[in-house]
Amino acid sequence: MTEPNPPTAMTGEPRWRLRVLDRIQNLAADRARVLQQGYQITGMNGDAPVLAWRTQLHLLADARAEVEAHARAVGIDDAHIEDARLLGHRGFRVYSDARAGNPVRDKMIDGVVGDTWQLQHMAAIRMVGALRPSPIGAGADSQVAAQFERNMAAVWMRATAVSHAISLTAEEYAGMWATDVPGWQRVLAATVDTYDHAGLEQRWRIYAWPGLGEEAHRDLRALGIDPTEAFAPDPIPLPHTMYEQASAAIDAADHTVMAQVIDHAIDAALPTEAELAWTTEPAEGSGGSAPPVDPAPGVEP
Repeated sequence: MTEPNPPTAMTGEPRWRLRVLDRIQNLAADRARVLQQGYQITGMNGDAPVLAWRTQLHLLADARAEVEAHARAVGIDDAHIEDARLLGHRGFRVYSDARAGNPVRDKMIDGVVGDTWQLQHMAAIRMVGALRPSPIGAGADSQVAAQFERNMAAVWMRATAVSHAISLTAEEYAGMWATDVPGWQRVLAATVDTYDHAGLEQRWRIYAWPGLGEEAHRDLRALGIDPTEAFAPDPIPLPHTMYEQASAAIDAADHTVMAQVIDHAIDAALPTEAELAWTTEPAEGSGGSAPPVDPAPGVEP
């Protein structure tokens, strides 16, 4: 089944944002299909068929969750994400011909979308990992850390080279990457803020896989692009710029949290409103009434 109609509230936005929702919907539909088919009895022995089936379900659910995190990070409303997921669960799919446009160009734009998202995710992981007591910060495996940086540089070169080769316009790349503190805080909230130490390290090591950088260079060669000449440094921020922007967002969030803690501490330390109220009544248990006030202080009786 197909469900080609985009959410009404998103019409007029860059098509790549609609295609992010398409991916969520299609991954949900794929999982629904696998779930309904059940495990296949094949030549595998023992529990192998059901384990393979469960593994496929988990992989599809994890893949969809990653795309949903991307969607939230670029500011797509939760309502649209939930609608796409629900349509997929009901078996509706979106096919590539459901979106008007140039399929080849759209595919290359989607490649830039994926790369810029990966760069932001990597920057968020790197900066938060440096602050946590984990192998990503102090004591990190130097070889893994160096490969992580090489991979990030390679992905950035591919993203900038492709965006330059297809003359990506401001209208097309609008919203692909965060440009201010609120934007980066949205990226952090959608990703690293939801990870525990193990989850953070797992993703860090995945992004440090050498094949990531090799694939980026392979793609550039296949496109006939020399990464040393064909890319322009604008408009996609350099990796170290992303580090700085992510760090600024983390600092701003820490200051906000600290301000809230201080405000709470002050509120807790202050007496209640009733205790602050002025009263002329004697204190309870004082043993009598207040002494009379001399109408003429300093005058002898």
